[in-house]
Amino acid sequence: MKKMLFVVSQPPYVNTHNAELLEAAMVGAVFEGEVSILFRDDGVWSLLPDQHGELIGQKTFSKMLSALPTYEVNQIFACTASIATRDLTIAPSPEIEQLTLEQQTQLIAAQDVVIGAQR
Repeated sequence: MKKMLFVVSQPPYVNTHNAELLEAAMVGAVFEGEVSILFRDDGVWSLLPDQHGELIGQKTFSKMLSALPTYEVNQIFACTASIATRDLTIAPSPEIEQLTLEQQTQLIAAQDVVIGAQR
């Protein structure tokens, strides 16, 4: 079983890249991959509740996130530093584990495939 990490680093709704990453993660999980998702940089904005993507003709990111467990995507991580830098409050959640930069490095090193990482 391949370990796949999908890295969401762009803000939501500026394009369809983040939604496409989540869809790819769901497909990877359907084909028995061990899928993880890491939100970092501006991608952490995707974790805010009460989004309304339909108002701009896009899929609502928070709804897509809520569907992940259906596909057995249960390893969801967020960068602690990215959240702090943007002064965001992400409600503590058993579904989303916050990681330090060192922990992210370990997570990335343990993967067979890393998709979507960019700067």
